[in-house]
Amino acid sequence: MRLTPSCDDPVSEALADARPLPRHPQDDAGLGVEDLRWIVSVAEVESVDEPEWNTVVGLDDTVSSYADGLADELADQPGIDAAHHVDREAVLVRSVLSLPDVHAAAIRALLAINRSPRTPRDRRLPPAAMNALADGVAAILAGRGFTGRLGGPDAHGTLFYRVLPADRLAQTVELRDGFDAGEHGEGTLIVTVGVVEIGTADPAEAVSSGAGLRDVLSRERVLSVSYDAVPATVDGVANVLTGRAFAMLESTRTRSGVVDRWVGGLPWSVPDRLFWEAADVAARWGFRGHARDLLKHGPRRSPQARAVAARHGLDG
Repeated sequence: MRLTPSCDDPVSEALADARPLPRHPQDDAGLGVEDLRWIVSVAEVESVDEPEWNTVVGLDDTVSSYADGLADELADQPGIDAAHHVDREAVLVRSVLSLPDVHAAAIRALLAINRSPRTPRDRRLPPAAMNALADGVAAILAGRGFTGRLGGPDAHGTLFYRVLPADRLAQTVELRDGFDAGEHGEGTLIVTVGVVEIGTADPAEAVSSGAGLRDVLSRERVLSVSYDAVPATVDGVANVLTGRAFAMLESTRTRSGVVDRWVGGLPWSVPDRLFWEAADVAARWGFRGHARDLLKHGPRRSPQARAVAARHGLDG
């Protein structure tokens, strides 16, 4: 249910005293005010996937670069209950205002943030809340051997890890704030699980010091899988870990398990890696047959595949 329009043409009222939007302070031309009527659009949200929103504000690519902070300013406009900037060219809105009035509110907000730029609100979980959440899931992870932990009380993320010395691997579970890492929604987390190769002969020595540990665990992951929009609660994280992540981690405790995961996706795909990257690692670890299989099912004429085959003598 929407209200009737506040006047015959709310957009004209919003544009009445507006000035052009300069891209830079020295740019006298900027974006013509009347253009905003056509390159900012509004429409009903009809998707059942977004039940909490009823309006979408569309931003033409011409104007989207002017829109930093738009959701915050739009949410402060009279009659707008909430706004969420879901991507570069769309803002979801909840409001009972008529579509012309939402259109006018979006234009007023766009004019306001370019007249007096505002610092976007920090919607990340406070470090203390992130630390408390990490404390809450620490026991669950410790039960699976993830007793190591990086990330202090002032951090917006926490990394848990376990070392698998027999195969010179480390496995990680990282909790990152969903809003900080991308536009996955306020109050959510991204949970990333991964496998890191430890290049030294003595894994225990490699992770014995804080500096050495950070160096090892910051290397490119052999495997990495992210679960987005996880509720920022202990139960939300636990559900993802027990329902999905632990199974993947248990199956990749060894180098052979990692390679089996890649080969298991053939002939249609290679999970978590580009096929030539997986083939390169498999060959380097001694799984030459699997490496050939990985190359065989990818575009073999690609320069990357040819380079991997030549480097490991897999042409024959």
